[in-house]
Amino acid sequence: MAKKGAKKPAKLTRVSPLKPDLRGASRLVQSRIHAGLRSATLSNRSMLRFASSAMLVILALAFVALWLGGYLPTVRQSVTDFKQDRLMAMGFTVERIDVTGEGRLNENDVRAAVGIYEGDYFFGADLKRAQRNTESLPWVDRAVVRRLWPNRIVVQLVEIEPYALYQTNGTVYLTAHDGRIIAPLSAANESVASRLRIFTGVDAANHAVSITQILEQFPAIWDATQSLTRHASGRWDLHFAEGMVLRLPVGDEAEALQRFNSVKARLGTDYGVIDLRLGDRLTLTAKTASEA
Repeated sequence: MAKKGAKKPAKLTRVSPLKPDLRGASRLVQSRIHAGLRSATLSNRSMLRFASSAMLVILALAFVALWLGGYLPTVRQSVTDFKQDRLMAMGFTVERIDVTGEGRLNENDVRAAVGIYEGDYFFGADLKRAQRNTESLPWVDRAVVRRLWPNRIVVQLVEIEPYALYQTNGTVYLTAHDGRIIAPLSAANESVASRLRIFTGVDAANHAVSITQILEQFPAIWDATQSLTRHASGRWDLHFAEGMVLRLPVGDEAEALQRFNSVKARLGTDYGVIDLRLGDRLTLTAKTASEA
């Protein structure tokens, strides 16, 4: 039993000379580890940035070298050829070319104008050039050339409808509504020409529509007309099947035709020329012996 008033012994703390304060040491070690990890991370990022920069510099130098040396087109072509070869090996080639609407055209001529053949690269077909070439063919008004997945090229043609026959320099041509020459008249298209009128003279093909629209108002006169001649002044002569010539004025064709239509039945066919150019009179010329 302790004596009253005696001092309590001091609390002793065991301190190992080898392990002084372990908690402080642990925090120090951990902070150093974290600092090392951060340093390593920063070092890796810096290395990546450096490598990326170096790669960009190398690529830029390579590009400049190719450009200065004039090799860029060759490189691009090589890449394109490689891609094309791979796609063609996968089956992307033209296997069929269908042509529709070539009633008056030879299909082989159309195919030659299109310029796309079986075995060609499907995506490399130049459709715009094929369309231009096809529309330059006789009889073709419009052409549509398109790809049809997975391996077909389709060519659709809209042909020109012949409107008239145009005779110049001893040759007769089929012409379109707007005066365009379609093709020379031949045995192959005579059946088309049988219902058409012949237009001759100065710029006659380009004015065929305007005079035809007037004459169609007088069916009997139009049916009897075989050919029409346009003069430099712009006026027309109508040539009838029986050899009679009807001379029209400039600008008053409808009125002159109306006057002629009212007396036509009484005139008969014994006249070589009927001149309607003067508005207040009708001049008749008898047939010559050669015309009778």
